[in-house]
Amino acid sequence: MATAGPGTSLLMDVRLRLSPAAEEVDTRGEPSVWRAPLPDGSRVWVATGHDAVRSALTAPSFRKPVVRGGERWERYLHFTDPRTTGSIVRSMLNADGEDHRRLRALAAPALGPDRLREAAAHAARLAEHQLDLVSGHGRADLVHDFAHPFAVRVVTELYGYPPEFTRRVLRLPRWSPAPVFSAAGSPERERYGAEREAMSALLGDLVAAKRRAPGPDPISEIIARADSAGLDHGQVTSTLFILLVAAYEPVTDFLTTSLYCLWQRPELLSDPGAAVAGLSELLRYTSPLAVTMPRFAVEPTELGGVELAPGDAVVLHLALANRDPERFRDPNRLDLTRRVDHDLAFAHGPHYCLGTRLAVLLCRTALEAVLRRLPGLVPTQPLENLSWQPGSFGPLSHLHVTAGLKELPVAFEPQPPRRPAVEAAV
Repeated sequence: MATAGPGTSLLMDVRLRLSPAAEEVDTRGEPSVWRAPLPDGSRVWVATGHDAVRSALTAPSFRKPVVRGGERWERYLHFTDPRTTGSIVRSMLNADGEDHRRLRALAAPALGPDRLREAAAHAARLAEHQLDLVSGHGRADLVHDFAHPFAVRVVTELYGYPPEFTRRVLRLPRWSPAPVFSAAGSPERERYGAEREAMSALLGDLVAAKRRAPGPDPISEIIARADSAGLDHGQVTSTLFILLVAAYEPVTDFLTTSLYCLWQRPELLSDPGAAVAGLSELLRYTSPLAVTMPRFAVEPTELGGVELAPGDAVVLHLALANRDPERFRDPNRLDLTRRVDHDLAFAHGPHYCLGTRLAVLLCRTALEAVLRRLPGLVPTQPLENLSWQPGSFGPLSHLHVTAGLKELPVAFEPQPPRRPAVEAAV
């Protein structure tokens, strides 16, 4: 039975994967699909080869857990009360086929060209404002003082959140669900349950407020289209949930992991403009959305040279697929001049990230603003002491869908604000 090769095992640790030491790791000839043990004694398939991952993202022989996960995966998704669960998990992320198409069509206009042009102007303004609040101090936490509030404010303003709801989002912890295979009753699962309930309550209140006072904003439009299409409350709130969290969380993780990479390669920071110009390579290299939720074979299926039986689960490791030496030359080298195409930073196929253009816009704006406005930027802790989001490293049983830092304390040369600091709009 195939197991992870030695190089693949090393690259599962995001700290090594993003460091120069990764250049010494060679995964040529290692299995592109392999099996890993889980805490309950079962095993799961893991796809790390580019072709295997790309195939599983498009093949009709694989389905999402809500569609074909069986009792075990129902328990994973449905450990909160039915209403709370249904208000979070019933988005296009967990749907296939016609249900997926309907839910994607429901969300798509919120990210249309006109909305993105509006978001670009808001993003530039809010990045400057957020940095005005810290630039004179010479110290900050780039997660809590910049990246997270910046991304939340851009996204909620774009979608039409009333200010009091943006404040509620900012008061919530960063969305950090339990690792994919966390055991029922574990502290991580209990924490995630409480956070899921708080998010569900917020989204329910938001929909109720928009029903009372609809406006010319994406949330009101989503509610109206859902009503016309006969979709229910859980499908509406789940759509709003994925539009919110999938837009702001990867931006924070991208900024923190990009700086982690660049600080270990000072020659790449000598020209901040080159780092911003190399955004596509940074996205490939950091892959903030590290893995997908499991998919399930619905028929006997060959994937990456192994045979999967109906009901077998497979985790698609996007970050390692973006390091496949069969697809990328010197894949573990960060080359800001690399021409990147067919990477899987935003997945592929029917589930290709609907918010890709918004995510790229926010990642570029955040990185450019920080490198421009905070000269002499350095971490105030050794890189090896930084605290990572759950599941960024360790055995597969601790795997989490995203990878990034919990906090990023930094120092820089104090700079006067570009304009008089004013209270944030929300």
